[in-house]
Amino acid sequence: MSHSPVIALTMGDPGGIGPEILVKALQKEKPSRRLAYLLIGSRQTFKTLCQKTGLWLPFKTVQIVSRGVLRAGNIYFLDISQKLPGGGAFKIGELCRENGRLAFSAIEKAAFLAKQGIVDAVVTAPVNKTAIRLVDKKFIGHTEFLARKAGTRRFAMMFVSPRLNVTLATIHVPLKKVSGLLTKKSILEKILLTDEMLKRGLAIKKPRIAVCALNPHGKEFGNEEIKVIAPAVRAACRKGINASGPFSADLLFHAAYHGKYDAVIGMYHDQALTAFKLVAFHDGVNVTLGLPYIRTSPDHGTAFDIAYQGKADPSSMLAALRLAQKAVLAKCLRR
Repeated sequence: MSHSPVIALTMGDPGGIGPEILVKALQKEKPSRRLAYLLIGSRQTFKTLCQKTGLWLPFKTVQIVSRGVLRAGNIYFLDISQKLPGGGAFKIGELCRENGRLAFSAIEKAAFLAKQGIVDAVVTAPVNKTAIRLVDKKFIGHTEFLARKAGTRRFAMMFVSPRLNVTLATIHVPLKKVSGLLTKKSILEKILLTDEMLKRGLAIKKPRIAVCALNPHGKEFGNEEIKVIAPAVRAACRKGINASGPFSADLLFHAAYHGKYDAVIGMYHDQALTAFKLVAFHDGVNVTLGLPYIRTSPDHGTAFDIAYQGKADPSSMLAALRLAQKAVLAKCLRR
């Protein structure tokens, strides 16, 4: 008998809005009869959420996770707090070690299950990186952590929305280091990963990918466009990808937003995300490219200031869940 595909959902920082938007999203998006869902977190967190807001879901608690246990159409719950120091204790709206430990443990468990092939996708709620660094000093972010655990060096951070999709050529690095990190190979890699996601994840048959220049007005104020970026674009074209550029960023995002391109490759974090969050702050989705499984997350933070008040907007989490579902089901059809 074939096993049901499984989507794991991590609760994020228990002191933030992660638990609330997860419950709201799962309430709005009724479980697919073709998928099983595994929520990974602390039971105490969700009990507190229910007490303060009335939000709850009929989870089915599991102690051991395996394909044979998780059946389509059901939402399961795995409590990772039982073996941790302090158990499920956490603090609402605060940056602290207890919250970081619980959030990190949920991510670790999801990464392990995904590497074992037990889950097909991971949807992660927002975490506070500083809190997690109180537990693991080397933690940079979800993207880098999941790529390391999966054993992949070829990965990228992409952001998806109805009208604008962007991929970052560099991720969490100081601006002064960006130029030195850009290479023909690395930019080509991001173009290839983006093309694959557009085709397989978003069902765009012939994607149009545009690549940003690094400098103002392109090559007018630097040589990275000529020496690094343009050669990467030409290499992508030789591989049959409809890629173009480099284009000045101040014009490119406007063109992409109005439908001329299906995705933009930005050279650094704020170049791409300033434009993206301006138009997709509430429904943008963060996608990690290059993993052997699908990973999505909402494109916002923990919002400690409104935690456990019932005010959190689940739109971005709902979009992340729907994108994961779509990608998993599409992947199953290709098997």
